[in-house]
Amino acid sequence: MEKLLNSDVEIHRCQPSDANVRGPKEFTLSGCDLLMTNVHTRMTIYYQLFNSTKKSRGDIIQLLKTGLEKLASQVPCLTATITLDLVLKRGAMKTTGTNDAIIFLVRGSDTLCTDLPSYPDLERDRFAPWNLPKGKTYPEGLINPIPLFQGQEGGLPACIFQLNFIEGGLILTAAFHHFVADGPSIDLIFQSWAAHCRGGNFPLYTDRAILSSHKSPNQFEALELERAMVARGCKVDSTKPDPDNPWSNFMDAPTKSAILSFPRKAIETLKAEVMIQNSSIPVSTSDCLHAICWSGLLRAKTALVKNEDVKESWAIFPINFRSHRIPEFPQNYIGNATFLNGVVLPVKKLIVPEGPLKAAVALRSMIENVDTSYLADGITWSNSIQQPSTRTWLSNPPRKMDTAFASWAGLTSYRNWDFGFGLPAALRPAPQPLPFVIVLPAKTKIDGDEVFEVNIVATEETHRLLMTDADFRRYVTDYYLEV
Repeated sequence: MEKLLNSDVEIHRCQPSDANVRGPKEFTLSGCDLLMTNVHTRMTIYYQLFNSTKKSRGDIIQLLKTGLEKLASQVPCLTATITLDLVLKRGAMKTTGTNDAIIFLVRGSDTLCTDLPSYPDLERDRFAPWNLPKGKTYPEGLINPIPLFQGQEGGLPACIFQLNFIEGGLILTAAFHHFVADGPSIDLIFQSWAAHCRGGNFPLYTDRAILSSHKSPNQFEALELERAMVARGCKVDSTKPDPDNPWSNFMDAPTKSAILSFPRKAIETLKAEVMIQNSSIPVSTSDCLHAICWSGLLRAKTALVKNEDVKESWAIFPINFRSHRIPEFPQNYIGNATFLNGVVLPVKKLIVPEGPLKAAVALRSMIENVDTSYLADGITWSNSIQQPSTRTWLSNPPRKMDTAFASWAGLTSYRNWDFGFGLPAALRPAPQPLPFVIVLPAKTKIDGDEVFEVNIVATEETHRLLMTDADFRRYVTDYYLEV
């Protein structure tokens, strides 16, 4: 491991504090887990620190280590290694019983990191993901999936954390293998870790058997299941690679990232308009925010496209089973309990000023289709897939006129991720080149107003048109673009 890390990185292996949960074990991976891509979800969390000293930094390290050891006892699969059987095309999550632990890395404990921006500089620049030097805050050598596909026996860690002390604060990065956790699980894991650090306890539901199935539908039954899932919005086709639709089609130009601020008050004006016209459709603020981004991005894309007659556009987004629509499903479930769903609308209905109203209603109508029967069909379908590593979400990527969303809006970072040295100032995804929209948790500003932050990754020309789109900018107060 040491060979794959920078020389100034301290390595801490946080084994379960309860020795009874240590030992070799193969953990269940449900069909929902195996539909996920073989990559780590990465996030960066920023905390402000006052009067940091070598001793106070040491105290923070010990506090977080102790919390991780308790967390490892509560969720032992976090100490596991992810491997891929290249013959069966199936992932596995195992501990060996020798030195299994949550990997916790530290930089800057003795002397603050001078190769990273200071907290004041990061704050001034909206904690923009692109301002962190590559390879300094994440252990790239330990979370690169390429060696796994080449048959490396060591596999990939279930999760890994890196703590970076900087002038005026700290940067905590986390990487969770997507077989292990979805976004809501990550939030629950952070809440539990923080509770352990503060001497408390946060209950978690860790039995993945709830999303496993022993049914073996025949080929006809499997096709009928897929049709039923598609009818309720599931993007089943995205799990089937299409040689005529490579990812390069979706990434036809280099991208840039931007952090945008959407005041809740502005979003709720759209929500009120929708409710006047469609009082029977209970659209949410989140629906309206997604609708604004979908409509605005499509207007920009259609203005840039030449000689292409695209008539439809998809919004593609994750659906969470931890929902009031499925009351029997445990809200504190750890594992993947999300499916990829989508809504399609005619381009001409989306690009007009009234486009967000149509989009918000369509999004909510599709979400309301996700109920107990959807979950039951989804469990049977996902667990019946043969060679699951060949059938993952977005194996068949979106098209140019589609908008793909990842939602972190439900993460409670600004309310519950306090380990004992305060709540975080910002939560950001790691930089990425793929055109995506990542909705971040809402923040309350000093003046008391609440804003939603959104990370949009798109071409520079798309950003330029969005920034000058009056129908889009009426909802946006800050548009901070990568330079």
